[in-house]
Amino acid sequence: MQSSPDPRHQWHEMTVSRVIRETGDACSLVFDVPVELAEVFSYRAGQFLTLRVPWQDGSLDRCYSLASSPDSDPEHKVTIKRVEDGRVSNWLNENVAEGDVLRVLPPAGHFHLGHGRAGSESDLFLFAGGSGITPVISILKTALVTGSRRVSMLYANRDHDSVIFDAELAQLESRYGDRFDLQRRYDDSDGFLDLAGVRALSAGNGDREFFVCGPGPFMEVVEQGLRDELVPVEQVHVEHFVSPPDVDDEKVAREQEKAAEQAREQAADSGEVIKVVVVIDGHEHELEPEPGQTVVAAAEAAGISVPFSCTEGYCACCMAQLVEGEVKMLRNDVLTPAEVEDGWVLTCQAVALSGRVRVEYPD
Repeated sequence: MQSSPDPRHQWHEMTVSRVIRETGDACSLVFDVPVELAEVFSYRAGQFLTLRVPWQDGSLDRCYSLASSPDSDPEHKVTIKRVEDGRVSNWLNENVAEGDVLRVLPPAGHFHLGHGRAGSESDLFLFAGGSGITPVISILKTALVTGSRRVSMLYANRDHDSVIFDAELAQLESRYGDRFDLQRRYDDSDGFLDLAGVRALSAGNGDREFFVCGPGPFMEVVEQGLRDELVPVEQVHVEHFVSPPDVDDEKVAREQEKAAEQAREQAADSGEVIKVVVVIDGHEHELEPEPGQTVVAAAEAAGISVPFSCTEGYCACCMAQLVEGEVKMLRNDVLTPAEVEDGWVLTCQAVALSGRVRVEYPD
């Protein structure tokens, strides 16, 4: 049975109402969300938008965190920092102006308040490195305006000139100084954050919720330091933000054909037709994908609306639980080994290998 297109999983045209130059290499885009799409674009603090930009003869999609808060800001704002040789980040910084229209997917992402124990009134400790401040400041603002919890935060940057949201953070310090403790750190004067520094900051805070976002080395140090302090894994939430490399179309095609051949061989050995059962919003849909076709592609071909964003294996918007059968992920740049062990798969990269597969999307 086909379902009606879900506007939460569809591209929408959004007008840029303002462009804010945050630093020399970062800008924020503020979007004018039409009233009729207000519910579709409702979001939780820490989530992201996916933007589609024209590129050569096609387009490229990238996810950018919302730096606005749904509880204190009337507008949707994403912040984009230039990445060296970054196709989309540089294009957005150089080309977008007020009044331009971009194609945008509604908010998505699992890094937000309400994840795990974070829905409680637990105090928070936030670690942000560089442009990793973008989802973290959204979480910070919501935490401060919606409750009485205490929030500590470390914000690391290479130098003062690279600090994003400096003035806004100062305002929050002034207004919520009794509950908000901000520690700024600069690589050029303080050195890089190390394990000893993380352990010192987290000591005695083991009952807090930790949110971590920043460059890879920064996050590795923070995560290891929290493990050293025996902070329970369910209290640590991380956001990996990476840009996919240039797509090697021939390599991707070879991987897909290899997966397709593996699927055909297994299906021939079992004598079964491959079937994929997708469970979403309490409804079951049975699909018969082509060999080598991903779950998302098969669902879209059948008219079933499922969550996805980048379709390149790095945003985790399409995460689902594999509860039956076997799949192969063509690419995975975001799920941790522990998450894969727990049965999570990226359905935009998952190709069915067994006769029957069942995946369930979280509510």
